[in-house]
Amino acid sequence: MTTPLRIHAPNPVLATIKLTALALHKHAYGRVALIVVACLLPFSLARLALYLVYHEDFQSLGLLEVLSAFAVGLRFDISIAVMGIFLPLLFMMLPFRWAHHAYWQRLWGWLIYLVVLLLVFMLAADTIYFGVVHRHVGSEIGAMSEDIGPMVALAFGQYGVMLLLFTLGAAFGALLWRRLVHPVPAAPRRVWPRLVSIVLALLLFVILGRGGWSGKPISVGDAFFSNSVAQGYLALNGAFAVTRALNDSAPPLRDFMPQDEAISRTQHTLAGSSTPFHDANFPIYQQARFSGHGSKPNVVVLMLESWGALHIDALREQMHLPPLGVTPNFDSLAKQGRLYTHFYGNGQRSIQGAEAILASLPTLPGMPFLGEGIEQNRQSFLGELAQAQGYKTFFLQSSDRGSFRFDSIAARAGFSTYKGAEDMPELHEHKKAASTWGTWDHNTFQEAHQLFAKARQPFLGYIFTSTTHVPWLIPDQRWRKYTSDSDRDKFLNSLLYADWALGEFIAAAKKAGYYDNTIFVLTADHANEFVEHAEITPNLYHIPLLIVGPGVKPGIDERIGSQFDITPTIADLGNWSTGYAGLGRSLLDESAGNERVSFGIRGNVFDLISSRGWVSHDLTHRLGNAPGMSPHATDEMERNLLAEYQTISRLLVENRVVPSGNAGK
Repeated sequence: MTTPLRIHAPNPVLATIKLTALALHKHAYGRVALIVVACLLPFSLARLALYLVYHEDFQSLGLLEVLSAFAVGLRFDISIAVMGIFLPLLFMMLPFRWAHHAYWQRLWGWLIYLVVLLLVFMLAADTIYFGVVHRHVGSEIGAMSEDIGPMVALAFGQYGVMLLLFTLGAAFGALLWRRLVHPVPAAPRRVWPRLVSIVLALLLFVILGRGGWSGKPISVGDAFFSNSVAQGYLALNGAFAVTRALNDSAPPLRDFMPQDEAISRTQHTLAGSSTPFHDANFPIYQQARFSGHGSKPNVVVLMLESWGALHIDALREQMHLPPLGVTPNFDSLAKQGRLYTHFYGNGQRSIQGAEAILASLPTLPGMPFLGEGIEQNRQSFLGELAQAQGYKTFFLQSSDRGSFRFDSIAARAGFSTYKGAEDMPELHEHKKAASTWGTWDHNTFQEAHQLFAKARQPFLGYIFTSTTHVPWLIPDQRWRKYTSDSDRDKFLNSLLYADWALGEFIAAAKKAGYYDNTIFVLTADHANEFVEHAEITPNLYHIPLLIVGPGVKPGIDERIGSQFDITPTIADLGNWSTGYAGLGRSLLDESAGNERVSFGIRGNVFDLISSRGWVSHDLTHRLGNAPGMSPHATDEMERNLLAEYQTISRLLVENRVVPSGNAGK
């Protein structure tokens, strides 16, 4: 008995798809369509990965809002992809016989692949960066590109595995791409129809590259098409954000209201209990703002890398959260000083925090960062103000000496002595590897202590740490409290070490005798990436502020404050007789009636935080606000936010922050 022969028929759907793809591939127009689809696919996959990996950032969105964001996002995907590949595609479509030679076709086909690889690399890098700041890359990329050496070292050190995976993926993709571009379609029999189609394709590509048939090309702001920042971030793709950030010039001055009203609203926020503004040409300059009576104590400002409020037990206690046990020295010191529980950074990167602390000014999108030209403006730099009061000034950073141009920044800001990682003696058994970020915090703190102990008084010290920066290393296992290899646990261990180094520094200051006559200001450059409930805007900026020293009343202070407030507060505590210009207000000002606010910048989004809530805006429309705020309060906060932006952007562009000859007075 013979067994009947069984014939396995192919799946009709798969067979149809395969035959269709083969038919398209053999035809020039069909191959172009396949190339375009292949170029667009990574963008949708990256958007899906962003949504899944950082789901907490998008959990406020419903299904229809997510689908809408994906649909709107196609506009950005097509725009950036078309701008990168349209010329090679047109060259591949030329109707001449020589243009259908294998070498010509493959040259432009592989060039398209290289463009796609670059776009995918930007998508991947932006996705990683999103986890740090909970938004896409913004104007800070200019400052990052100026510090390319440490960035490359960080990429190979911290993200070496990801770079390897990207390389392997690129190699596998090349095998698939070869099957797409190596077969060459036959040249058309008639030239003119193909030339007409190329002209029409060129017009179509221009329209798609501009984002549609409209007067203005598509921009980052078009992603925020609804009253939801999260929806805008999901619609936007990283490659589009990176390229626009690299190419964007300074935004034009915007008038949201009469300039007199904008200035009046800004002055009302800054004035506190007095009316110190006397020069209409310099409307935020406060002449002789502080009394100058009494002795002048030393001042030490600690800008602690990535010390978010969420991970400091003294602040967690106020949030009714269980302790983490990694900041015992800070917590002990907090009982001796004034701890501000609602204190915020004014940006999300270190260079923004430095500008906010050193000059009480924001780093606006499209405008030069500190170190790139904004220091040409006259500003109330902390070091200059201190020097005018007879202070000796020191600036130390744990990163390399030239990192983010802090060597030049320190000199411009009025610091006579500057030291970077290369200038610090090694106090631990194991030195940090050259590929990691800077030197150990203990080395920096103790070098600062040696300078302070020998300095004539009064002195101003500014210390910027680095150990709590990626890749979150510790000198040895003594500080490995958390044993998993998760990034959060590595950060907490590095924070435990940094807190120990802080404790050693304070103990040395007490032993040397200058502690009792020194005001210590402990804050951070920005919050870290381990933010919880990122949909609540203030959480993205929440950092500590602890002030300890003579004239400081110990206790908990729940008022709103920001990095802008540090310089005027120091001037007040230090009994300085000085003028001042900036967006800050002394935290010693107890006057009621003038609402305290924090003005924050994350990419191209602006946030205003007050005790009533918060409002977000992108200079075209409101993106969101705190739940439960009344319509009147929301509208009023929005107008105050726009007034502050309008005032400070115009003053910065026109260099009318501080009068000539008064920058350090």
